[in-house]
Amino acid sequence: MEHLHDLMELGKELRILYVEDDENLRLETIKIIERIFAKVDVASDGKEGLAAFKTMKYDLVITDIEMPNLNGIEMSRNIRSIDTSIPIVVVSAYSNTEYFMESIAIGIDYYILKPIKMPRLIDTLFSAVKRIVYKRIADTYRRRELQVKVQRASASILSEITNVSPNPTIVYSNGSITFMNKAFTKLFDDDDLKKLIENENHLWEFLNQKISIDSVVHAENDFIEQLDNFEAEGNKHKISLRTKNGRKIFYVFRNVLQLAGSKDTAVYTFNDITVIEYQKVQIDQYNEHMNDLMYTKYKSTEVSNQADIIDKIKF
Repeated sequence: MEHLHDLMELGKELRILYVEDDENLRLETIKIIERIFAKVDVASDGKEGLAAFKTMKYDLVITDIEMPNLNGIEMSRNIRSIDTSIPIVVVSAYSNTEYFMESIAIGIDYYILKPIKMPRLIDTLFSAVKRIVYKRIADTYRRRELQVKVQRASASILSEITNVSPNPTIVYSNGSITFMNKAFTKLFDDDDLKKLIENENHLWEFLNQKISIDSVVHAENDFIEQLDNFEAEGNKHKISLRTKNGRKIFYVFRNVLQLAGSKDTAVYTFNDITVIEYQKVQIDQYNEHMNDLMYTKYKSTEVSNQADIIDKIKF
């Protein structure tokens, strides 16, 4: 029983189905396998075993052959039609060649003859469980490898699309920047960008430090004052930033990005509206100036019940 310790370590998270009609043997075997596996469900014949298998997910099946209602071979055949890969260990008092041939045809790899000898049981279970665990590890590595390939492909496509755009763009995932296009890198100094890439400086903290709000650009004009609650701001999407090339004004768009293996991933696009916003400021200042001139020039100095000309002019 040299593999007992390893078997207990590998089987501690597995759930198995044990099917045996002999009550005495069933009780004796349960005492052993319950020490090995996380959960052992028991059935007294093939019909009960098949019903249990249809309602529960198992990692391994151990079954007798000769049982009432439905024998172990027929039960295994039905189980194989549901799950083609689950390991099945057949226990039998018979060494009939026909049983062996049927077992091979069904895809049963593990066969134990009665009376069950403990070393043989442990070795067989160890082989079956090792196969289960190693397959899971291999499947996990394959999924991770596939996810990495998909992420790299997605990042490559994203890079090609965004790097031809004049709009600064970043991908923000799980609290850090995972991608920034060339236009974004041109906004700030290398030291600032390095801190962002290495996640030494949280994106929102960094941009909050760069926000430029004054008498010309202010919150009443729908400008964001703090980015901490950007999602909750609702109608505020304009941001004024101090860049290495002076103040720039952007309209910020946020789009959720679905990438395999990533959560909370979003693309932020900064549309430059600096010229448009300053034109608006110039137009507002011009209108104010013209209103002052019109008021000064046309305001009546005579006391009269008639309305001033300025009141009749619509601007």
